[in-house]
Amino acid sequence: MALEFNKVIAVIDIDDHLAPMIMKTAAALTASSGELHAIDSNPFITTFESPYAAGAIEADAKAHQADADRRLEAMEALTATHSPAATVAVLDGDPSRDAASYAKKIDADLIVIGSHQKTWWKRLLLGSESSDMLREAPCAVFVVTEAYTKRLGA
Repeated sequence: MALEFNKVIAVIDIDDHLAPMIMKTAAALTASSGELHAIDSNPFITTFESPYAAGAIEADAKAHQADADRRLEAMEALTATHSPAATVAVLDGDPSRDAASYAKKIDADLIVIGSHQKTWWKRLLLGSESSDMLREAPCAVFVVTEAYTKRLGA
């Protein structure tokens, strides 16, 4: 009997080279009658312009929406390749908190996320979404690593 889950969330940064392997792994772990949800987060990043500059807030909002649209289009292309029936969503905010909230909302059984296996120094400076996810997740977490991806030759 293979390990299968009924409600799986693939947490993907569509700009990351691990995205296809995360999606492929999540699809493989989803039961045939299960639900697969592929989500990406679109953090709101402001420009370095003063918010008091004419049009700065509107320009940031337009850039944010354009990036969300780009991410959604890329996510739909990725899921079409690996799991056409997957539900696709691009959420605004922090990836680990977004995914944990989404998992609670749909009562997920499993979250699949990628990890670049950073050194402790890089984790200290840059943070680690996969480590945050392990703390925030309301369900089991499967971490797709760089080593796993290399081993499978992807």
